[in-house]
Amino acid sequence: MNEDDGRLAGAADAARALGWSGGSDGDGDDGVGVALDADDLAEGLTDRLRDHLKDLDERFVSALDALVDLAELRAERAAREEQRRAETLTRIHDALGRLRLLESPERLLERSTPEACAACGFDRAVLYRLSGSKLVAESFHVEGDPEWAAELLAASRADPLPLDQNLNETEALRRKRPVMIHDAQNHPGVYQSLGRVYKVFSYVGAPIIPEGRVIGFLHADHYLKGRNVDEFDRDALFAFAEGFGFAFERAVLLSRLQAQAAEVNRLLASTEAVVRNYVDAEVELVRATDAQLAAGRSTAAVLLGQREAPLDELLTRREREVLRLLAAGATNSAIAEQLVVSEGTVKSHVKRILRRLGARNRVEAASIYLRSVGERP
Repeated sequence: MNEDDGRLAGAADAARALGWSGGSDGDGDDGVGVALDADDLAEGLTDRLRDHLKDLDERFVSALDALVDLAELRAERAAREEQRRAETLTRIHDALGRLRLLESPERLLERSTPEACAACGFDRAVLYRLSGSKLVAESFHVEGDPEWAAELLAASRADPLPLDQNLNETEALRRKRPVMIHDAQNHPGVYQSLGRVYKVFSYVGAPIIPEGRVIGFLHADHYLKGRNVDEFDRDALFAFAEGFGFAFERAVLLSRLQAQAAEVNRLLASTEAVVRNYVDAEVELVRATDAQLAAGRSTAAVLLGQREAPLDELLTRREREVLRLLAAGATNSAIAEQLVVSEGTVKSHVKRILRRLGARNRVEAASIYLRSVGERP
């Protein structure tokens, strides 16, 4: 027999001693073996007590009724609290699922406080980032009052929260644990001047800890409802802050990967242009000149993202003349006419210029020339 069965059996014995003829615990002489039910047993025991106490004093009956009402009230509160916990945890799960869909860290910061209020049932929430020895507000939300939220955010940014030794947040950040504060405006070291701006009286706070390192802090309260926070509010905000930290870390990593992918694509495009220009260039029966060697160095500079070499190291005098006219917008035929050469010769010059500069087209070559002479492309 386990502990619960023993307690039920003891209550049944007490009820039978008062004349209760309810179910059996299976050990009685009737052999029925009816399982004991806690509700039936409580009702039967209460009825028998009322019958016996009524003959003694009505005060005992009233006290018993009050005790039964209190027991029912406690049971109803426990059931409501259990339902509140289940519903809150479900909302936190859904809110974090929505946040994980956001790939922008900036958008995540913006949505953090509205989602915290919606998930945990708070009226107000503020998210701070840890900057040295101060907490700087990044997002503020007030249910149904965006103007006040904007004012509070501006006031918070103008007066960051210093992490001195008397501040509860300092200890919470050190221990990486949430906090719960009542009577906040009179609490030593809490909120300082911001306490008067926020009009806060009871709040909870939770650190944001991706990869085991604190990067921010969440505060929330029930200001509009006018009630204090409780332990479940503290634990719920801590659970939300933990999930938000992982979502924010994911968004930052995605953002960095996208930036790296863009850089790799840029390098690949530059490589393709250089290779294409070399493949398309005409073969010439000449010795390798210093300008051609310089062009090779320029190609390496393009691929490695280094500084462009001076044009007089890359191009011959004639090629610089062609490039100057090309940058001025002249066509091949116009360049040929001005330099008194054939149009085919101009085309050859242009191909070599593109190859040596690592430019994909005439526009890029012109842009390189204009930069070299200090003009805006």
